This record gives sequence, C-alpha cells and structure tokens, in this order.
Amino acid sequence: MAFLIKRLLSGLVKRGPARSRDRQPKLERILFPATRESAGNGKPTVRIYLGTEAAQFRAERVFAWSIAKVRDPSRRYEIYLLKDLPGFDRRWWLTGFTAYRFAVPELAGGTGRAIYNDTDQIYLADPAELFDTAMQGHGFLSIQPRDTSVMLIDCARMARVWTLQGARRLRRKSLEAKALAVPESWGELDAAWNARDSEYTPGRSRLVHFTTLQTQPWLPFPEDYVYWPNPVGTVWLELERSADQAGYQPFDAANPSAGYRALQARLRSRTASVTDSPSTLADTTASGSPAIRHLLQQSKARTILGFGFATELPGLAEEPDEQKSGWVVQRSAPGDAPWDEAAAQSFDAVLCRRALEYFPDEDLPWLIEKLFSLSARVLHAEVYDCAPLKRLPDGSALAIPPRRSPRWIACFEQASRRHPGVHWRLELTTRDALGRRRRETRVGGPLVHGAPRAWILAHHKPGHTSQAIGLAEALGWPYEVKHLQTLPWALAARWLLQKLGLPARPESDSSGELRPPWPDVVIAAGWYPTRVARWLRRENPAMRLVLLGRKSGPTGASDLLIGCAHFDLPVAANRIETLLPVHAVSPRRLQSELERRPELFDGLPCPRVVALVGGNSKHSLLDTAGAYRLGKDLQAFAKELGGSALAITSRRTGTRAAASLKAGIGGSQYVHEWRRDEPDNPYFAYLGAADVLVVTGDSESMLAEAAATGKPLYIYPITERIRLWDRVSRWVARQAQAEIRNRRGSVRPQRGLQYLCARLIERAWVLPPRDTPALYQALIERGVAQMFGAPLDVQPRIPLRESKELALRVSEALGFRDHVAQRAADPVQPARPADLAYAVGERAQFVS
Repeated sequence: MAFLIKRLLSGLVKRGPARSRDRQPKLERILFPATRESAGNGKPTVRIYLGTEAAQFRAERVFAWSIAKVRDPSRRYEIYLLKDLPGFDRRWWLTGFTAYRFAVPELAGGTGRAIYNDTDQIYLADPAELFDTAMQGHGFLSIQPRDTSVMLIDCARMARVWTLQGARRLRRKSLEAKALAVPESWGELDAAWNARDSEYTPGRSRLVHFTTLQTQPWLPFPEDYVYWPNPVGTVWLELERSADQAGYQPFDAANPSAGYRALQARLRSRTASVTDSPSTLADTTASGSPAIRHLLQQSKARTILGFGFATELPGLAEEPDEQKSGWVVQRSAPGDAPWDEAAAQSFDAVLCRRALEYFPDEDLPWLIEKLFSLSARVLHAEVYDCAPLKRLPDGSALAIPPRRSPRWIACFEQASRRHPGVHWRLELTTRDALGRRRRETRVGGPLVHGAPRAWILAHHKPGHTSQAIGLAEALGWPYEVKHLQTLPWALAARWLLQKLGLPARPESDSSGELRPPWPDVVIAAGWYPTRVARWLRRENPAMRLVLLGRKSGPTGASDLLIGCAHFDLPVAANRIETLLPVHAVSPRRLQSELERRPELFDGLPCPRVVALVGGNSKHSLLDTAGAYRLGKDLQAFAKELGGSALAITSRRTGTRAAASLKAGIGGSQYVHEWRRDEPDNPYFAYLGAADVLVVTGDSESMLAEAAATGKPLYIYPITERIRLWDRVSRWVARQAQAEIRNRRGSVRPQRGLQYLCARLIERAWVLPPRDTPALYQALIERGVAQMFGAPLDVQPRIPLRESKELALRVSEALGFRDHVAQRAADPVQPARPADLAYAVGERAQFVS
C-alpha cells in the first residue's frame, strides 16, 4: 500500500492525541562539549533542533556524526531530538516530525538563536558558520519562504508567531503563512546550506538534503517505499562507514540518554522484582529451551551471565542443579548495569531475556554492544516488542516504546561487526505495519562448531551452477553439490500441501532426499534453486542463504542476495552488487586444464584468437546468418594478427548455428561444439590457450570468466530479441523509476502507478530488462574490454577478479569472517569502490 494512502487510512482510524500535561516536552540532547583549552571563549553554544522519528535511527546517527567531523572544537554544540513529542496530531503528516520545527522558538526558551534541521540531512561544513550568519533583522532564514527544512531562527522574535500550542494544533502550511504575514519575518538563506540530492556540488554545497524519499541511502521505510540508487548516496554512505570505523554512537555508557538515567533510577529505587502482567503472560513463552541448552553445550560455555527481568533463563530453567552441567551462572537485573560493575569481567555466554525492549531507543546500540563485550563466545537474546507491561510492586508499569524488526536487527549486526568473535542469536517478536504479531529468528557471528558447511543447489543450467561453485571456492568452505531432480511444478504442489497442513515430501537430489543434517549455508543461483533454498530455510530457520542472480527473488526473504549492477534491481540492505557474475576461473585452473589437453592446440599458430559463443535465449538471437558472420569476422581478425581463430560453443548455441559458425571460420576443426553427453568439456583449456578472447555479448558468465584472465578481450554483440513481455517490463521499469516533481522542484514520494510498478519489480513479479550497454561501457571504461571492431590492441589487461573481495564481503555479512580461506595463490587485483557496490547508491559510480 502506498505510503500516503496508508497514512490517510491511519489518520481516519486513529484517534487524535491526548492533551499533553507537559508545558515543555523533555527533549533528548546530543552534546559536543568545547575542549577545556578553549572553554569560555565567549562564543555562544550552537543549538540545533533535529526533527526525527524512530525509523530514522541511521540518519539520526550520521547527522550527528557529520557535525562531529566538521565542528569547531572550541565551541559547544547541542543537538536536541524532536521525536515522539506529546500532544501533536501526527496522523496527517508526511513525516513523523513535520510540525515540530514550529515549536523550536518556545522549546529554546524564546531567547537566542537556533538551527532547525530535518534528519535526512548531513553537514559538509561547520554549522557554526550557519549559526553565526547575519540575519539582518529577519525572524528566520531559509532558502525559500515555504521551504523550512533548514532554518536559522531568531527565537525571541519568532516565539510570538510560532508557539508550542500552535504547532500542536495547526497544519504546516497555516504556520508558514502565519509567519510570512509578519513583515520582514523571512530572509533568504544561501542555497549551499540546503542542497537537495540533484543540486549537490562538491566543494560548493555545505549541507546535503536527501529529499527524494525513495532514494534515501539508509532505507528507513522498506514497508512503504521501494528504494532505488541515489547518485550522491556515496556521500552519506562514506560518512556512515567512518562512523562505524570510529565506533561512534550519539549516546553511550558514559553519556546515556536522559530516559535511560530516569529508568535506571526508577528500577534501583525498587527492591522487589519486576513481574509480568498476568493478562498477557502467555505471550511471553520463551523459545525452545533445548535449543538454548544445545547452543551452550556446543560452545562449551561454563560461565554464564543471565540478564533480564525474567526470573528463569531459557536453557537453564529445566536444570535443577546448574552445577551438573558445569555452569557457573550469574544473574543480573536491568537496573544493575553489569557492564559498570564488571568492566574487566567476561562470560562465556550471555543470555538476555525480557530486558532490552524496556530501554529507550537512543540507548539500544550501546546497550547491545555492551552485552556483546561481556560475552566471549555466545549471546542469546529474546526480545518481545509486543510483550506485556512490566508492573512494579506499586502498580506502576514500564512502558514499551514500539520498535520494528529492522531497528533490532541493525543494532545486533552493528555490534557484531565490532565483536566478530561472538556468535549471537536473536529471538524477536514484534508487530508489523498492520499490527500483526511477527516472530523471527536471526543468527550471526562465527559458528560455535567450526567452519561452516555449505550446500550448492544445482539444476540443469551450468552457468548458474558455476556461479555458486565459484563463490563457494572463493569462500574456501567445505561444500557439497546437490543436483536437484524435482521439477518446479512439484515444488508448487508441495507449497500448496504445506499451506493446507498436509504432509509434503521434501525436495530430492540425485542421491535421494534433501534431509538433515542441514548445512549452515545454502548457496544457490537461478530461479528454481533459489526457491528450493527458501523452502529449506523454512525447515531450518538458522540456515543462512546466499542467493545469486537476477531471478533470486524478493529482497526480504533471505540473508544475502548477489546480483550485477546492470540488472537495475531495487537496492536493499541485504543486496551486494557486482560488475559481473561470480565465477570459478583462476590462473592455476586454466594452466592445469591446458596442460591436460595440449593436443587440442598443437600446430596452431599464435596468437590464438578464441571465441566463447553463447546463443539463443529469451533476450538474444544467434541465427545461422549471424553465426556465419561471426565465423568470418573471427577468421579475418586472426589473419590480421597473423594467428589462428578458434571457437567453443555453449548449450544455447544450437546445432544449426554451430554448423554455420564452422563454415564461416574455415572448418569444423576450429570449432569445439558443445554436447550434452560430453563428460569432459575443454572450455577452461580454451580459456587457458587463448592469447586474445572474443565473447558474444549475450553471456555475462562467459564475459566474467574471460575478464578474469587478464587477456585482451573483445565483446561481440549479437542480435537482441525483444518480445512483447520485454516491452511490458521496460514500461514497468520506466514507471517505477519515474521522477514526478512538485512545485518546489522536489521529487514526490512514490504513489499510484509509480508505486505499483516499483512493488512489482521489488517482489520479482516483473524484472527490468538488463542494461547490457551500461555493462559494456563499464568494462570499456575500466580498461577490461573493447567492442569488436575497435582499433586493434592486444596488450594484456588488468584481470577483473571480484570473487575474492566478494567472498570477504559475504563472510562478513554472514558473520563468518574468521572462516574465509586465506590462500596465497592467485593474487587479487585490489578492489576499487567501483568494483563492488555493497551499499545503496554506489551503482552510479560505474554504470551510466
């Protein structure tokens, strides 16, 4: 459902806000103090009021970090968070903070100056320069009278116009009109302090404002928008990376939020234990205790910290005498803050049950990281964000701030990156956007039983299988290839049986059925293997999936998706983009295959021009005329070089096209024709024997394998096949990424037909056509390849080898950083940021 429609329906259903008893809401504050050496220099505190909401937690952190990077150390900066303020009617707002800005003059005490910012902005220059800007007697400065997303406010003057009660009661347009009715209230601000996405100019822009909601690089509302790359997204993403490297958090144990301090004081003032509300106690049943006990036993944990409100710990409740298992258990309530009293202490395992959900949202990142720091091996956490109220002996209750699943998962993954040696398991119960209860299990970090075991799901397409095997070999994990036998219609039948609650026979492979013991990781490429992988995930929720290819399916259904940038798919937090598909080519393998089949190339003059020939598909056509022309062109090219021309066909070439190719190239002895029953295809021997490679442009896999050799590479385009469905998919893709602008020039949020088409693509019901010209251009600009017919250049190229760097990224994303093979052979070309697009918005670096 489009965001605006959802907001409208929500406004009709929900009641308006209760009247707030607080004259002045209590605001959380992020503080950057002045250094001691420069304290007292007479410069006023830079006060910034930030409009934000819970889903903008990543943007909120990066906004504060952007100020930390450029601020003047001699001045004091205060950032006040305008979030979830009481008494405001937010039902009709586009954002969760639309009208908060008009309360700033009163919230600032009606004195001095204040800056207002939306949370979807970052500073590239010191905000103190904006704060000190001459106002020429105006009440507020902004780039346009009706654009109040960045403002410098004279609080004394504007407090008479914009009041807290007015901001709670009136709409944004009414409040802006009220201010503009006062003569000389508005003054123009330098546009460099509010440069929208498309207006960003390096060296000129002082603040970047990511106004296009469906291209915001931090993906705040995946349930409401389908996200696309942002041409300047790397600016924001680089800031986030630097914050991660510095370990920056707006709040931490030394400087927690005011809400955390109040909660701790409240908990410590009670001596009795916290109890569950009896009305909904049945909802808090812990996840399977045997599984937790098994985890503790596998990790050989002896010392255990139990942290939470619950009096019993999962996995330990059934053990009458914990010493029988050799466990030494220490229990700690949330009010005890074990990280304060045990800074130097570490436990083998930390079990956290019914605790984290009661802490303020601002403190979750550092609290979860503290739990990681207390654990040497295992962290198990159970979070019930739709759990019962916790009632204290005096009858009062601890309120639970609602958080969605992405917030919890992001906190655990961020902490895991800083503590890569800890295996973690999160049992999460939340409510989705429609209020439905949602239970899920997330796991991460290194496995407790050693290196991960992988399954490769293979079907009848060798190109897909080679991609999955190539990744597995780059990872260096032990793997087993499972050749799927069942047809896709049988999978659909089993899905229907499962929905009806009837028993369904598992998918089968050549050795029988896919059955336990399950692997730790399943790697699959192509439509059918990736669907079987998701089927297996239902059997074992702890299993992690790595799905490759354009048809790997919806973004939210697996651990990791890997695809090429020219697929033009929506961006997602769990998607890694590469320039070319993964492959299994290495110099060692090519040399070995060539030495094993030297008779194939005896007597052929060098340089040897070898063509890797694709063929017919849904998107390409190699007819007999095209194949004959290819053969003649290869023969002429080799003659010009004074060498010989060879070709090797593939499954899609077909016998008629292969015959025409032989006629054109000068004889069948120069063409190796693919055969289904051939046990030993010499494809890699041909790759190794080539001095110059020519690849038909329809095969991305063969382009990837050829590019990895470092040999001169030419792309030979063949006829593109355009079907009716291709025209439909192109139209859907154009509608999905259309930029519809409002009167101020900003791109409107997705809605209507645009939103519908974007969802069709995001859910993989319609796939955009491959942008192969962009792929060719990227390879040419990289110096990896040339188009066939370009001026002759047979100088060696720099090999394009993404597999090793991709393996590192995959292992980090899955938490298996310590289990990647460290092999000295096959040195890897250092990857540039353009080689692999790991984060949202980076596609624009290398694809026009």
